Amino acid sequence: MRDDAPAVMEVVGITAFEERVYRAVLASPGITLQELVRRSQESSGRVQASLTRLRAKGLVTRLSGRSPRWTATNPGTALRSLARGVLGDLNRLADTADAMEAAFRAIGQDPEGGGQFEVLAGPDELARWYVRLQQEAEEEVLIFDRPPYVLDYRNPLQGDRLREGVRYRTVYAPEAFQHPGALDELERMLSSGEEARVLAGLPFKMVLIDRRQAIMPLHLDPPLNRSVLIRGSTMVVALAELFERLWAEAVPMYPQPASGDVAPDPADQAGEDEGAGPVELGQEDRRLLALLSAGLKDDAIARQLGLSPRSLRRRLRPLMDELKADTRFQAGVEACRRGLV
Repeated sequence: MRDDAPAVMEVVGITAFEERVYRAVLASPGITLQELVRRSQESSGRVQASLTRLRAKGLVTRLSGRSPRWTATNPGTALRSLARGVLGDLNRLADTADAMEAAFRAIGQDPEGGGQFEVLAGPDELARWYVRLQQEAEEEVLIFDRPPYVLDYRNPLQGDRLREGVRYRTVYAPEAFQHPGALDELERMLSSGEEARVLAGLPFKMVLIDRRQAIMPLHLDPPLNRSVLIRGSTMVVALAELFERLWAEAVPMYPQPASGDVAPDPADQAGEDEGAGPVELGQEDRRLLALLSAGLKDDAIARQLGLSPRSLRRRLRPLMDELKADTRFQAGVEACRRGLV
């Protein structure tokens, strides 16, 4: 395993060392961990961690047996899938840049008509405005939810406002569900009427009230603890447009099966891979696949479904076989491709 091997996969989140491990597995199908450690002259812990990350990205798979061996998946398929994910992130970034530029130009051309901007210094002031704006909401509250959190991730006002007829739509980052109790809180809000979706790579956090007022952080670094209140500005219009674009991309939590589901028309399946026919799924299986495609970790998924990690793996195995997926990520992607979630 050469240290001078070219590092070209960093663009898809693969470090130079992980790429060297991957190239070694690719060149030697069925290679063992011990052989990889010997070739790399690195610790077994570092090599194992690299294999785990490569497996999560769909690049390698572990063969069962007394002494586990590793082999590469089809590199063309795996790398193209990762590349498409990066392109999707870049497109979202470009959309954000367009929206922000439109707001910037409008404010720059007419400073007096640009609306009001007020910097909120510190978590106490942010908390006061967060409560006040929700109390003033008449129609809807739109939220981008992602860590880190300056305030508690729970929103004690939301349940009451939902019951009063205010619509809440939230786009969550997958990492928002790593906090203890976060998934249970989501269940409560969903039962009260919240509409929730999940999207990896959420650019920032935000709350937008009736498309008139918004709060968003000036920085994502908690020690800075500064946010900005935006009122009556074209920036609010831009943020609302950005929300709708990302809402359309996000994965529902949890999707309800369409009423009167029927098998797809054969003409609609033209060009699909052989064996990729319709799969009959129950509601819990749809939930499981939705969580996978949203990028949640196994522990978070198991907690949400009320399963042990072992039971989750048992339940997931036949689904992955049915979808012909080697990894959980691939299963989620394939489920989305087939319109199952």
